[in-house]
Amino acid sequence: MANEQQLALLKEGVDVWNEWRQNNPQIRPDLSEAELEQHDLGGINLMEANLRSCNLSSANLMGANLRFCDLSSANLSQAYLSNADFFEANLCEANLSEAYLFEANLSRVNLNGADLQWAYLGQADLSGTYTIEANLSEADLRGAYLLGTNLSDANLQRANLSGADLQAADLRRANLDGANLMGARLLKTNFEDAKLTNCAIYGISCWELNLQGAKQSNLAIAPPGETAIVVDNLELAQFIYLLLNQKKIRQLIDSSPSEVVLVLGSFLSQQRKDILEAIQDRLRLHCYLPVVFALDSSTNRDIADTISCLAKMARFILVDLTEAKNIPQQLQDILPQLERVPVQPFVQAKAGEYPIFENSQLSWLLPTYRYRDLKDLIDYLQEKTIPIVEVKAEKLIKD
Repeated sequence: MANEQQLALLKEGVDVWNEWRQNNPQIRPDLSEAELEQHDLGGINLMEANLRSCNLSSANLMGANLRFCDLSSANLSQAYLSNADFFEANLCEANLSEAYLFEANLSRVNLNGADLQWAYLGQADLSGTYTIEANLSEADLRGAYLLGTNLSDANLQRANLSGADLQAADLRRANLDGANLMGARLLKTNFEDAKLTNCAIYGISCWELNLQGAKQSNLAIAPPGETAIVVDNLELAQFIYLLLNQKKIRQLIDSSPSEVVLVLGSFLSQQRKDILEAIQDRLRLHCYLPVVFALDSSTNRDIADTISCLAKMARFILVDLTEAKNIPQQLQDILPQLERVPVQPFVQAKAGEYPIFENSQLSWLLPTYRYRDLKDLIDYLQEKTIPIVEVKAEKLIKD
């Protein structure tokens, strides 16, 4: 329990409290379990204080000195903590949900099991921090400094890590589903057994990553507003984006066989998304790397040029013509260039005709398959398309 005399002194105001601290540096304040909800404590000196289970929800602690404090199990939800100094504080299992921590110093803090859902941590320093099993879902970590931070088993679903520095961070078994990693710096970052799905990764810098056992899928490499391009491998993503944007790099890439399968189509409706997901899953079972180019959003990029570039590094191409009215014309422009890449078009049985596919004499273009339902399509992909395109790919390469 809190020391009643110290608590009374605190309630006289920050200036009175700070003067007392200055005159009594040997005393470690005990404010454990104190009710300080919505108190104005900006700039207060609470260094080394015992604040276990203290209620500081919605309190103003901007610029506060909280170095070496024990804040384990404290309630700091919706607290204002910008520029606060938590160096080596214990915030184990603390509630920091919706807290405002802009440019706060959280270096070497213990945040194990803490709740930081919806917290704002923009440009905060979390270097060397322990956040094992912490809840950072939908937290805003834009530009945060996470050098050597232990985020193992943390929940980072839909967290915003754009521009964050994650050098040597430990993200083993962390859940990053739906996270925004655009512009993040990933050097020697450990993603072993992590979940990296549905992430935005445009502009990342990644080197010497540990991705052993990581689940990677639907990683969006294009910037907002451009045509969606998704891949299933973080390191491959950086390479593909460089390939699309650097002509000199393109010139170094030949048309040798690869594990990449280019999937073209329109995937706006839920039915098309289900089809796409099933195709991706089937390709992954065969150790392919599906790269999805969705012609659904506006773009300034030359679509034909992008498709051509991706196609040249693909083992084969799958084209979903259902709901994709703009695809045939684009493919008509580039089909003559794809001499060594088999193309398998498919369309739902009730969809219309696409003459350029029906009448083409190109040897690498397979007949358009009209499928009845999802199962029919996946069965055909498994039993017909993959064996046929593999044989054809080898033949085209030799020819």
